[in-house]
Amino acid sequence: MKGLFIALQFLTIIPLRPSARLEERDIAHSMSFFPLVGMMIGGFLIIINLITSRYLSPFIANALILIGWVGITGAFHLDGFADTVDGLCGGKNKEEILSIMEDSFIGAKGAIALILLLLLKFTLLVGLTNDYKDYALLFAPIAGRWSMVAGIYLSSYARKEGLAKVFFSHKTGREIFWASLITFCLGLILFKIEFFYIIGIALATNLFLITYIKRRIGGLSGDNLGALNEIIEVITLFSIYYLTN
Repeated sequence: MKGLFIALQFLTIIPLRPSARLEERDIAHSMSFFPLVGMMIGGFLIIINLITSRYLSPFIANALILIGWVGITGAFHLDGFADTVDGLCGGKNKEEILSIMEDSFIGAKGAIALILLLLLKFTLLVGLTNDYKDYALLFAPIAGRWSMVAGIYLSSYARKEGLAKVFFSHKTGREIFWASLITFCLGLILFKIEFFYIIGIALATNLFLITYIKRRIGGLSGDNLGALNEIIEVITLFSIYYLTN
């Protein structure tokens, strides 16, 4: 359970404090629980959907779902997405890219990309059929958190120091195994055979992004992990939308 509490601390705004002192290996091993945190986030979104869809118009209901989605994570991953866009678009080499991503201010390209990402996510939420809406809300956060574990497992840390370094430094095969097992089991329960189409698109997109970023800066940073999460969430929503319309 300690690993789950640690994962909740890193991925949500839930104010949990473990009673024992955290070791770096404990923090790294918490990656096994990232998809479970995604499932909890999805459950929270389903509750919002059940309440708002009964009394409000679809546009307002989905806007509140999106606000809840951003709020429960503290916009942490969205910030990483915007910083990644700014860095990759504005930097010519590794040093410049990392320096731009480290800047606390969001540039014009990052801001535009962020707006477009949220607009696309909102549009997909509006377009999802009611039969699969809850499934999509549950599984998209799971796939997004799984993509971060895959990124850590398949790459090295691009910076010398940073908050995410501990995950890269102490990773083992155990984290990606359990994270993938949880993701695949939940996906098969929800979508049956169609899950392989959904996860195939997500995996292909994730591998492409990881390869591209590694080619630009020699690894991944914490901001890049946030970007992977946000993009895979949208890709997952789009795949489910395509299957059900």
